[in-house]
Formats: sequence, structure tokens, C-alpha cells
Amino acid sequence: MGSGAKPKVRVDAQRDTGSCLLFGSSAMRRQNVIVVAEENAKQAKLAAFFLACCGWASLPFATAVEAEQYILLHGNPCLLMISLAQPEGAADLIRTSRVSTPESLILFVDPSSDGVFAAEMILAGADDVLREPYSDRELTARLWLRAGSRLPISFPGEERRVARLKIDEENRLTGPDATEAVQLTPMEREIMCELIRSGGRIVTRDALSRRIDNTMWVYGDRKFDVHITKIRKKLRDAFGDRYVVETVRSAGYSFYEIPQRKPSDSAT
Repeated sequence: MGSGAKPKVRVDAQRDTGSCLLFGSSAMRRQNVIVVAEENAKQAKLAAFFLACCGWASLPFATAVEAEQYILLHGNPCLLMISLAQPEGAADLIRTSRVSTPESLILFVDPSSDGVFAAEMILAGADDVLREPYSDRELTARLWLRAGSRLPISFPGEERRVARLKIDEENRLTGPDATEAVQLTPMEREIMCELIRSGGRIVTRDALSRRIDNTMWVYGDRKFDVHITKIRKKLRDAFGDRYVVETVRSAGYSFYEIPQRKPSDSAT
């Protein structure tokens, strides 16, 4: 896990290793997390992640068949994480999970370098597909993107604080204690308005494209990346490292403020 403070996102979900309330009070009591991975080391790493991230205990299985048998007997978990070097039976496991409890969140880690399994698992019902290697931060961001505030997340790394910035009618961006404004282009203004409104949450490229250009985003289109790069430079020149525009791989962008430490008084 990343170093530094790990503040908890304020949500109404209950942190309880024995029951799942992620998808409403009508959800049955069931296993919170099932991890499917051949290697004990990977099982332990993912179990430690979910415990630190969500406060939830994990039940590990070495094969998809074993996990499917458990689900058929005991019901679906709140989260199903599949990370197999040889994903035999993974699609069947996902389909079985979808039949009984569609509310489960299912993540699949594609072991191939070219994403050969991604389409199959998505069509089977997976909510998201990751590629190795991935960081704890990326996994947390994807959980946040898919489950939103319903998931009791502790975000690894620095605190995600909503940035308190304003943009006037002349595309000038100012902070709460800024001495001068940052001049944005009209497109940069549109992007920043969406990022500020998000309150620190991830804004997908498709959402930006629909809101700004009124068109669907096409995979591979980097039309926003150029503007994001320029925005980062302007923010860095004006505010240093205080504000972060983060690119979350295959997801989108998030914008937040890193709390500034107050200088300690020198000993006299």
C-alpha cells in the first residue's frame, strides 16, 4: 500500500467485516469479498488491500470452479475479484455470479499483455477489467468509479480534498488565497468546470465528451489529454503542488487539493 495518510471517505455505508450493506438495506448478509487467485502471495496481498481499503475480510480461492461452487451454496459476495494467470472457468464464474445477485461488483484482472480476455469477461458480466501491473491507487480508483459513495473506501496516498477554486466569465481561475489569476482557454475552462464540479471524483472521458462536445467519446481519442497537460502546467506554475489533476488509466481524470502542512514553529 502507498505511504502517507489514508483518510476515510465519508459515506453512509457501514464498515462491517461480517455483513454487506453496500447495495442497500435489502441486501442479504453474505461474504464481503471473494478473491480468486492461484498464488498464496497474491491472495494475501489482495486480502490486505481490501481490509485496508474497505475494512472488509476476504475469502480466498485458488480456482474459479471452487469459487463458483461456494457461491452456488452460499450466495454472492459484495465484491468478486478474479486474478488468475490462467483464467479457466472465470467467465462461467462471472455468469453464475450475475444470475443470482446482479448487484455484486465484479473485477477481473486480465493476465494477457494484449487484453485478449477483456471482451469475454465484460460480456460475461464483469463490471471492470484491469491490466497488470496495476497500483493499489488504480484499483481503489476503479472501485470508487464503479461503486461510488456506496463503498466505504479509504483512499491510499494523499488526502483527496475538494479543490476550492473559482473561474470567472473571462476564464480566469483563482484560488482562495491566490494573489493572481490563471488564464485558461475556453476549452480548458470547460474541462476545469467539470473537474471542479466532480468534487474529487473521477470524471470519465466519455462524460467530458458528452458534456462539452455533446458527442460520445471514442476509445483512443486523446483530444482531452493535450488540454489536461497544459492545465497541469498552469496550475503548477501558479500553485506549486497544491492542486492535482490526475489521469486514472482507462478511467478518466480527477481533480483535488493536497492539504498544505503548516510550517512548525522553530525552537528557540
